[in-house]
Amino acid sequence: MSYIVLARKYRPQTFQEVVGQSHIIDILTHAITSQRLAHAYLFCGPRGIGKTSCARILAKALNCQKGMTVHPCGQCPSCVEIANGTSFDVVEIDGASNRGIDEIRALRENVKFAPSYGRYKIYIVDEVHMLTTEAFNALLKTLEEPPEYVKFIFATTEPHKVLATIVSRCQKFDFKRASIKTITDKLEQIVHQENLKVDSQAMYAIAKAATGSLRDALSILDQLSALSIKTVQESDVVGMLGLVETELIFSLADAIAVKNCTQCLEILDQIIHQGKDMKQLLRNMIEHYRHLMIVKVGGQPLSRLVDYPVAVKERLLSQSQQYSLADILKAIDTFVDVQEVARVMDSFQLPVEIALAKLTIPVNINTLVVEKKIMPAKTAQISRIANQKGHLDFSLGPGPQASAVNPHARNDFENEDEDATPSPEVLAVGALSLECVQKAWDAVTFAISRERMSVATYLQEGSPCALKNDLLVIGFPEHARFHKEALEDKATIALINKALKEQLKSSFRVELKIVDDVKDREHGPVVTKALEKFQGKVVHKWHQEHKA
Repeated sequence: MSYIVLARKYRPQTFQEVVGQSHIIDILTHAITSQRLAHAYLFCGPRGIGKTSCARILAKALNCQKGMTVHPCGQCPSCVEIANGTSFDVVEIDGASNRGIDEIRALRENVKFAPSYGRYKIYIVDEVHMLTTEAFNALLKTLEEPPEYVKFIFATTEPHKVLATIVSRCQKFDFKRASIKTITDKLEQIVHQENLKVDSQAMYAIAKAATGSLRDALSILDQLSALSIKTVQESDVVGMLGLVETELIFSLADAIAVKNCTQCLEILDQIIHQGKDMKQLLRNMIEHYRHLMIVKVGGQPLSRLVDYPVAVKERLLSQSQQYSLADILKAIDTFVDVQEVARVMDSFQLPVEIALAKLTIPVNINTLVVEKKIMPAKTAQISRIANQKGHLDFSLGPGPQASAVNPHARNDFENEDEDATPSPEVLAVGALSLECVQKAWDAVTFAISRERMSVATYLQEGSPCALKNDLLVIGFPEHARFHKEALEDKATIALINKALKEQLKSSFRVELKIVDDVKDREHGPVVTKALEKFQGKVVHKWHQEHKA
């Protein structure tokens, strides 16, 4: 006899064999015993969790020749044919292959014929969301008022794509992913029956990789069964699937906690050298910090939300003590951002390395040190200007980069007198003055732009003009009255307060006012000197993070 894969061999044949869906089995069995059967059912949920299997079992329960029962015999011709997919009365249709209006018209015609020998004629439509809108519409009348001997069972992994008019005519059941424990328990049972040698940690790794799908777990176990000459270890599962071991994830999180960038990059290099999937690494890191957040917030009582063995939960609880909740949330945001950046760059290594550096290298954004000296070299001068806070676009003089702003500007540099260079300016945390707030204003608007760009843009039209105790007045010129009024709702003021507190470590009461003598904020000595040197003017200014 040819080999039967484990996913088929151990496919549930009765309601009692269905794993992890007791909430649905209870309702179906009660409906059968009370004979309160709907004419249409919609089974929804991820792949490999038992939707089609339950549909077949329900069909057997309704058409078993020994009577309609919650315990179909599995021996009569009807049960055998349904299990083998050869029954004339139970028709399985693949929605992806039969999605057009012509196929549904044929179904409507066949519905008129009574079942051959069973009680019901049952149509099981898998991946029903693949039907076209026209096909759905053609099915509506039949679905609403089918002959009394017809039952429809639809299955889908994407219920949101099924027309609401179809859903409203069905009894909807939401299947859930199986827990890691449920899957490992089932794997242990099958491993024992198949006389396989699989380490308990390997079974846990399989269950975790299956992400709630028992069918996927059995497929992985099937693939690993070729190693049955020896005991299957966790490393075999990790190696075959290209996963990132739990130990490496914990090590990376430990290095981030102690701000050791070198160690982080070494661990990352080890992960890359082992040929691990960087997408999987990011998913694992986000999941890991999610678990740290849960145990940090709720401790032991909330650990039930973390689907891990007790030993791993205890280790998570211990590691969470190395982090503040703010650092955990920052790590989650950082790794989520990496996913977005990687899609644009089509590369994962560089964005991940940058993310690790951001999380481990301390940067005091409340301290701004302006360069003491303007370098005489042209490239150095342009470079520093480009890195100056607030970042300014300005035009050079004659040459390929000449601008209509100032076509007569000079293109050469002379050596600068060191004595004429402004002395260092330092914005320090401590006694806050209006000047300090003004200097940090670009950092504040940049922070706001990351949440609501429109607010930051409007806020750039104003400038801090008065500070008394904790009252900060932000002045706007008359021509910016619209911008000022657009910022006056409570949510926007709260966002401004939040950014001020983050950047200046102080709380303020904010008042927006129209002020006649609002002055343009200074660009800083380096930029001012560059503008004077080139006889140019600012043509554009954009938000940029204010860093030391």
